[in-house]
Amino acid sequence: MNIGISIRIFLAANYRSSLLIGWTILIAASGAWNLYQNHVDTIAKAKIEARTIFEHNIAYRKWSTMHGGIYTKIPNKDKNNPHFFFKIKGSRSNTVGFTIIDPFQVTQQAYEVLHKQSSNLAAFSHTVSLNYRETIDPYDKPNAWEAKILKEFRSGAITEASTITTINSAPYLKLLKPYIIDQGCLNCHESPEFKIGAVHGGMSVAIPMQPYYATAVMARHTILLTHLLLWLLGGLAIIKFSAAFQRYQETITESEKKFRIVSEFAYNFEYWIKENNQLAFISPSCERLTGYSRREFMDNPKLLLDIIHPDDKEMYRRHLHKIDDPEHNGTDFRVITKDGQVRWFTHTCSPIYINDQFLGRRGSSIDITEHKKLEERLSHSRRLEYLGRFAGGIAHDFNNVLASINTFSHLLAEESRGNKTAGDYIKYINIATKLGKNLTANLLSFGKRQSVALRAASLNNIISGIADILRSLVDEDINLQIKLAEEDLSITADRHQLEQVLINLCTNARDAMPGGGTIKIVSEAVEIEPSITGNIDKIPAGCYMKLSVADNGEGINPADLNRICEPFFTTKDPAKGTGLGLAIIHDIIKKHGAFFDVQSVDGKGTTFAAYFPVKHGSTSLTPPLKNPDLPAPPSSDTAQADDKTPPQPRVGSDIKENTPIRPASRGTILLSDDEEMVRNSLTIQLQQAGFNVLAAANGKKAISIFIDHKDEINLAILDLLQPLRNGREIYEVIYKNQRRLPVIFISGDTNNLLSPEILARPGVNFMAKPLVTEDFMALVEDLTSGST
Repeated sequence: MNIGISIRIFLAANYRSSLLIGWTILIAASGAWNLYQNHVDTIAKAKIEARTIFEHNIAYRKWSTMHGGIYTKIPNKDKNNPHFFFKIKGSRSNTVGFTIIDPFQVTQQAYEVLHKQSSNLAAFSHTVSLNYRETIDPYDKPNAWEAKILKEFRSGAITEASTITTINSAPYLKLLKPYIIDQGCLNCHESPEFKIGAVHGGMSVAIPMQPYYATAVMARHTILLTHLLLWLLGGLAIIKFSAAFQRYQETITESEKKFRIVSEFAYNFEYWIKENNQLAFISPSCERLTGYSRREFMDNPKLLLDIIHPDDKEMYRRHLHKIDDPEHNGTDFRVITKDGQVRWFTHTCSPIYINDQFLGRRGSSIDITEHKKLEERLSHSRRLEYLGRFAGGIAHDFNNVLASINTFSHLLAEESRGNKTAGDYIKYINIATKLGKNLTANLLSFGKRQSVALRAASLNNIISGIADILRSLVDEDINLQIKLAEEDLSITADRHQLEQVLINLCTNARDAMPGGGTIKIVSEAVEIEPSITGNIDKIPAGCYMKLSVADNGEGINPADLNRICEPFFTTKDPAKGTGLGLAIIHDIIKKHGAFFDVQSVDGKGTTFAAYFPVKHGSTSLTPPLKNPDLPAPPSSDTAQADDKTPPQPRVGSDIKENTPIRPASRGTILLSDDEEMVRNSLTIQLQQAGFNVLAAANGKKAISIFIDHKDEINLAILDLLQPLRNGREIYEVIYKNQRRLPVIFISGDTNNLLSPEILARPGVNFMAKPLVTEDFMALVEDLTSGST
């Protein structure tokens, strides 16, 4: 929160006190001014009275001189005072008993009478002169203040002076004004120093201030009382106003606080562009979303456009072509952050109008990068779902075709035994069938419709059994090397899915070496301690059989290593790869409870490795090899199963090439498959192996045959997807009547009909179409060996 808001909060909290203090100061200043003016007016009134008295005295003197003076009898006390005797022009004698009294004496004597009448209120007036005669007329003697003022009169500096003094212990205003000599004065004064217009002394008038002060006290009380009432009324108004204002300020502060909280902690990217296209506000979230701070945006108005991805910049510019356009919703664009990342925003902006005044445009951008990624993943999932549906739609029919080809090629191999050329051709047919099966298996893996049949298995045998197919995948300029483990520990695996893993890895390795190179397939027993954090999975500590496929091809960019198992992610040319292979491999390995990793050096090659946990207490399945680079010899059997588990199929090519056809007394098999080619080929193959075959073209027929011959049937081979009753429904009827009857489900697409609970039942097996003839016949013989 900025300093301005803090100051406003402080002022709002102390607003009442501030107003009261201000109002008190104002009232105090007004009262002081009025009291001062009252004092000034009191002095001014006294001066007016003093001037009036002065003017009266001057008027009396002028009147006296206008009439030739005032004659009065000389008092006894002044008979010897020569100042009161005047020579009268034209008189017979020089002196008379009556004389013209000096005007200032008239004033003096009049005030003496006034003092006798009203000693407390009477004013004082007397003449002062710098030329007084101490022995003759001490009445004219000025005091120090009067002497100073008289000198200033003579210099012309002032024409009046006043002061407050104390007379008889009472306050008086003393006013001193000069005597200006005029023609009338010369009638009595013939001294050379008397000139018209000259200053000759002055008259001092003292006015008692007590009456004025009494009036001033009343005025002062009025002023104080009036200002006190004003202060109380104003204070009350301030309290009420400040209370209302404080509520208003709290509302504003709370509103602004909420706005600040919303804007400062806004998750979205908010900004306000004024009508002149200048940036007025931007939320702090801009730094979290773009890497650029608010200050950088405010200092560089073009930055808001500069961060737009070049491919989206023109679209964004058109979007804001007119700042007063109507509201825009849901415009998606990319921005390039300060650290170079590309992020997706969805943008909404609308014009701002307050009281019909256009103030600019508000923009709000939401980071939808994760949403875009989720959409992309959802799109991938939908593509995979569509792919799975498509695969499920064609896999059954396609695998049935492959199954027929594979079975008849096996029968043809029996018929053409000894013909090397025909044998080679049949071998290539079998390889093509195997690759076709791998193709449909890849599709089914992403449709999540491929069943996993985990059994004890030998990694060496799985690699050996598919070696010929792997060699057929690579070009002549690629050297395929296979090195098998000397210590072959038992793992739990689905043989066909691991073959699928090997085919996909070898195909990727081949594509990474367009100019030729070397592919190394290695199996080995390893002990991991401590755990390893790989580029794809974290491999916990433990004992593993490790399968690695290495090439010395182009390698993988380190930035892509952690993405290579994402569906549809590929570094290949679109014409050469779909981005599904490694995703399929990773999915299969996870289903095996195993771990996957990759190590690569750009330009030097790549090594993919799968770590399969070793079964607890397992021992080596094969003796040490004298030449590990050669394929391992096929084992007689996989690891021994527990007593409670059904007999397991033999792995590898266990059937001898010259196995004779046995008589049809080995048992009866119920075979149900709606595809005639598959049904016929399997029937011929089983019959040649010495089995009696009861064939059914649909589920309803299969149930009917089973009910009629349930005591004779030794094995049921059921296609999962067939009309009228599917394979699982047929099995449910069998299970209710013959729980111990072994069953082999065959299908190119399980369509999720087989649950893990069904597959875990004793005697229940699953084989994916197209069937590997050797494995299929080995499983049939194992399941029927104890029933005849």
